[in-house]
Amino acid sequence: MAWLVLAGLVGGFALWLDGLKARDLALTVARQQTERLRLQLLDDTVALRRMRVIRTASGWLAPTRVYTFEFTETGDNRRQGFVTLGPDRPPHVELEAYRDVSGWH
Repeated sequence: MAWLVLAGLVGGFALWLDGLKARDLALTVARQQTERLRLQLLDDTVALRRMRVIRTASGWLAPTRVYTFEFTETGDNRRQGFVTLGPDRPPHVELEAYRDVSGWH
């Protein structure tokens, strides 16, 4: 019984630590994308919106996480962006439509 409790604690700690690393990666990706597009990342943070477990190409189970963040192009509005982190693929970023001097994006 003690082994089961210990295994649960170790597994929970590993999941928590993996979540911290994923959050840091999502924040870095959001920063890079907003800087590249000359947008401003608001609140300098990301929030976990969804997490699910999927099967990888090699057959293992692994988490896929979707983080949300807010950005602005003008400073007077808030738009939403998403960073998806999954196994076997690079981070994917989606941005709500925004307008700059060249038009809508």
